[in-house]
Amino acid sequence: MHKLMLTFDVEDFVSANEISALRTFLEMLEKYELKGIFFISGHMAEKLGNFPEILELLRNHEIGFHSSGHSVRPLIAEYADLRSYKQAYLISLKRETAHINPLTGKAEREGGIYVLQELFKPKRIRAYRAPGMSWTPPNLEALSNLGIEFDFSSSITTSEPVRYKGITFYPDTFMQHWFGTRHDYQCLLSAVLKRKIAVLDLHPTQFMHQKMWDSIYYMGNPSKLLRVPLRSAKETRAMFQKFELLLKQISKLRSAGLLEINSNLMTSSKELTITQDQVQLCYETSIIWPQKYFKYTPRFIYAHFKEFFQIK
Repeated sequence: MHKLMLTFDVEDFVSANEISALRTFLEMLEKYELKGIFFISGHMAEKLGNFPEILELLRNHEIGFHSSGHSVRPLIAEYADLRSYKQAYLISLKRETAHINPLTGKAEREGGIYVLQELFKPKRIRAYRAPGMSWTPPNLEALSNLGIEFDFSSSITTSEPVRYKGITFYPDTFMQHWFGTRHDYQCLLSAVLKRKIAVLDLHPTQFMHQKMWDSIYYMGNPSKLLRVPLRSAKETRAMFQKFELLLKQISKLRSAGLLEINSNLMTSSKELTITQDQVQLCYETSIIWPQKYFKYTPRFIYAHFKEFFQIK
């Protein structure tokens, strides 16, 4: 049977509209009895503690971690860009378990993944997606030490989960938006037919805002937190209507036994084999986000990829 995973990145801690959009997503999923994986950043985990009704809805789904600071500078690709793999690992341990000051970027009190674990206990936080799919091996190994067993950031695999160093890597996402266009449906159909597991990734904030919330960080940490422009109420309603239509159609396909919607995390029995060219491509894919939007080009991270994958 064809398989589809619905995943969502919950990260916009600046605007209250993220909470409204998240509630709508959760209510729609509940209406059509669908389950998803919600990747939540450390800052959003702190914010969600004030919304117990949202937390109750989220408990019906798998919860993943989406890094402590997301787009706050330094990014993961910046603070882990050290010559020493061990030092990059250690600073990742420190920052992923800390509250990151959203204006200075400094690690302060305890926070990060610890907040998420506390919010949803006894549920374990076992899945991770790096911001912008920009993962680094020392950071992922640090998170593995903190309980992460499944990664949704990598382009290592495009069809089925594979296992390496105790981590199961799920296929890369085939789409990170949903506008309900013919092209969107064509991409969805192609991914579902061609992949053993197709992973759709959506951002609730995109349904409410004209541009990504984190654009305020592209040129460095801002002096104050600014909200990006809202979509019109009409446009937002239309986007949610198109998303609900998608869920309705998915639900019908599931009922007909043609599509499986599964958020259960399964450890892969297939061990990864990877070539030097694939490592190079994996690295290049991982740094697109910091290069394109934050104008940062790493110096040592490719060496970290080669060390992680034991490529000389």
